Amino acid sequence: MKGVCADAGYRKTMEEFVEKVLKKTIEISERITEKWTILPKRWVVERTFSWLNGYRRLAKDFEISVSSAENYVMIAHSMLLLKRLVKL
Repeated sequence: MKGVCADAGYRKTMEEFVEKVLKKTIEISERITEKWTILPKRWVVERTFSWLNGYRRLAKDFEISVSSAENYVMIAHSMLLLKRLVKL
């Protein structure tokens, strides 16, 4: 992983965490000033969340621990990958 992208709303807390803990660079998206445009990296994140919403277990926060929630996200991503491989 080369760097991290974040929304402007997370500027202060996210920058500190990424630089201190992960020791990576962070790219903060800027506010759209003129007319509305699609931000490419933000689009990738939003698309991924919409794919994950198709899995009922991830639709609400049912998990007691963070690690089990992370595991269900990994399972959902694995299922998405397998579906794509089957189509090939």
